[in-house]
Amino acid sequence: MVADEEQMRFYPRPRTKDEAHEWIGRNLRLYKEHGFGFWLMETLDAGDFLGYCGIRPLTIEGIEEVEMGWHTRKQFWGQGLATEAAAACRDLAFERFNLPLLVATIDPGHAASIRVAEKIGMRPERHTVLRHAVLDDWPCVVYSVER
Repeated sequence: MVADEEQMRFYPRPRTKDEAHEWIGRNLRLYKEHGFGFWLMETLDAGDFLGYCGIRPLTIEGIEEVEMGWHTRKQFWGQGLATEAAAACRDLAFERFNLPLLVATIDPGHAASIRVAEKIGMRPERHTVLRHAVLDDWPCVVYSVER
């Protein structure tokens, strides 16, 4: 999914197989260290892979935040799956992990992702450029929602 150019058009670039493997490893470490990370989204009946959604620690402009992210496979775009998953992750973050605030980093041209953020109560907070060790610098808008 993350190697597909159309799927990744709102990210700095598609990821290589090694980058995807490392991303999975980072998530597994997050589960051990924080009890959360990004989770697989799948159909209830057949267990088909739909994408991922979840929360993770992220430093933005020197500030420790907890970021919420969602990414649905393109075959399932426009079906409300990202909104449903993001709302569930928001609720879990606030209720189970007692987090006071969540942020989402969104490409300013990604209208569908902006709609998801707004539907779950997030509002634009500021523009920034995320600096990735592997990926290029990425201009984005930081959305946030408080508990």
